[in-house]
Amino acid sequence: MKLTAFLGICGLMAGVSGYTQAVTPVGPTLSVSTLQEYEIPSGAPADVYLWDRNYPGEANYSAGHASYYCSDASIQQTCTHQSNGTTISMVLTEKRSHMQHRLTLQAYIENAYYDSSDPANVEYCAGKRAINSYNAWSCYNDVRAVNTNTKLLTVYITQSEMNALPIGGVWEGQLKLQYDGGNDATYTADITLKGKSTGKQDIFFPEFNGANPLVQLDLHPTGSVTGNSFVEDVTNLDMCLYDGYNSNSDSMTLSFNDEGKAAPSRRNGYFSIYNTTTGGTDEAERIDYRVEMFNPHTRGWMSIANTNTFTLMGGQNGIDQIRPVRLPTITYPVLCAPTPLRLIVDKFRITDKAAGYYRGTLHVEFSPSLNSI
Repeated sequence: MKLTAFLGICGLMAGVSGYTQAVTPVGPTLSVSTLQEYEIPSGAPADVYLWDRNYPGEANYSAGHASYYCSDASIQQTCTHQSNGTTISMVLTEKRSHMQHRLTLQAYIENAYYDSSDPANVEYCAGKRAINSYNAWSCYNDVRAVNTNTKLLTVYITQSEMNALPIGGVWEGQLKLQYDGGNDATYTADITLKGKSTGKQDIFFPEFNGANPLVQLDLHPTGSVTGNSFVEDVTNLDMCLYDGYNSNSDSMTLSFNDEGKAAPSRRNGYFSIYNTTTGGTDEAERIDYRVEMFNPHTRGWMSIANTNTFTLMGGQNGIDQIRPVRLPTITYPVLCAPTPLRLIVDKFRITDKAAGYYRGTLHVEFSPSLNSI
């Protein structure tokens, strides 16, 4: 507790005017929390107040000379003080990736005269001040002069700061302030910012750097060079799904389909590529294949049926598999769900197919559910 000569301060600040406001202060509120959910980079709510004129619970000589300490090396929290307020810099950590981001908050105290017999009429004096300011003030109005006997605390996060999250995700951190007055106390604020970056959702193919891949099936004959030659193939395609929320979404809905041409006698659930020369769709003019996908939650392979829509549930307590990647449209690394594909061509006799070049399209649709955020 700092001890300061009250008379010296009063003499220095003589002549400062004050004003009365009919608002009963509330406090002390030692612990607060906020959870904000919004779209980034422009959908954050208005400024969020953690404390708004918080009353420290005492009005006396010590409270009039109280102050707040906010620098704390153990949590990488720093403060810069100006004449009319304080800028606090704290660390937020993204829940899944553990990436860190510095969040800036604004804070100030207001010196006041508080009369417990008339709590609804608080007289404020000397405007907004840095939270480490321990000066008390002498103020006057047309009726009387008063000496301030308490300090009311305000701390808030600006809208622009909430919009400045580097990537979508669940960002968490705790702010700590130490009140140094007659009744010393620790103030804490738990902050959770859930920023969704839906405009950055992506089906990412790492081998192709985000472009739509052209996958070559390795259909080389095996066996003799006679009419008994056969063809079969398994082609692997790396794929990763980014939900715009750093893999914090509760589920993902996917569907796979080819271009939808006719395919007589094709096995149920299979896909096809077609002979570009003949232009037909008969069995001899197409090559059928099936698709398997790695499930990042069960960590096993699953069969994918043509035109079927299905949902992958998110992992419980973060046990589903994730992978850091750099997407072409995002500056920072993000976490995606690895879902590599297998394109499997079952064995067939080469003479059963028309000669030529076969081509087709595999469409993948991806929609993460962000309801839980």
